Amino acid sequence: MQVLEALPFVRIQNIDAVRAKVRAIEAKGIDALHVISVLIYLIAGEDFDMTMTRFWHNGARSPSTHAVLTRSHRVSDEFRTETDALYKKFYPMEISTTLSFEEKYKAMEEWWSTAHERIVALKLSRRDLKDIVATTQAPVVFRDGIHEVVKVCEGFGMPFLVFSAGIYGSHLSFTAVVAPYRILLDVIKEILEHSSLKPNNVHIVSNRMKFGENDICVAFEDPLIHTFNKNESGVHGAPYQAAVESRPNVILMGDSLGDLNMKDGVAHEISLTIGFLNHDTDVYLEKYLAAFDVVVLDDSPMTFVAELLKAIAKQ
Repeated sequence: MQVLEALPFVRIQNIDAVRAKVRAIEAKGIDALHVISVLIYLIAGEDFDMTMTRFWHNGARSPSTHAVLTRSHRVSDEFRTETDALYKKFYPMEISTTLSFEEKYKAMEEWWSTAHERIVALKLSRRDLKDIVATTQAPVVFRDGIHEVVKVCEGFGMPFLVFSAGIYGSHLSFTAVVAPYRILLDVIKEILEHSSLKPNNVHIVSNRMKFGENDICVAFEDPLIHTFNKNESGVHGAPYQAAVESRPNVILMGDSLGDLNMKDGVAHEISLTIGFLNHDTDVYLEKYLAAFDVVVLDDSPMTFVAELLKAIAKQ
């Protein structure tokens, strides 16, 4: 707990409650713990989920996974125009403070379904996805400390879940990272592997692409996963389901209030939530403090998460 309290970029509203959670997690031990984190929340023209990735890089917005796709020669100008239009229509609904949850849920279903149709129309193959990542001119910049966190989880054999309301192709892996949509999960998988962030304990929960003749994407599998329904119910039936369900405690990391739903679907005893508030602190800080146990400000590193895991393991 001292690891958290000493950091100048960390804010905790209820310090006693967080201390109690950490003590309870320590009492159960490292073998009862797993991690969930959002990788990239991709929305048409922007990447709004900057948990594992940096929000700023060299004084400008960090390249998003969306840029990996949209700057590729395999994507048409028509696709870019259409997805930008979807973003301008639906993103204000997603962040609206006046729409009901039901209205937002319906809007996200329409957004994701339409976006999937646009992606299918590209007729992408698995080979295309590998080439897109290998030749990108917009490499994703990961947050400082993420490699340490993944390495520590791997060392403890701890599942690290990657949630994505995006798209996933052939394989399903698992650690504790979540990535909501707008880019193919196959692309996310390639990015993680390219960046040495995809050991065997890292698993991805996401929309799955269906590939037909010549390994071309022809559709998406049900159920549809989007911003407001991405959660651990997606692990049911997965090879790593037992590993997750045998670890009733969870550390959840995200940068959106909706990310708090990711732990739903699997019973937990204790959940320690860490919210990364990368921008507009004056606007969102109070809401984040009320929602998350721990709030991390200003695109700061997540090395402390690795240190917290190691401290828990020593108890």
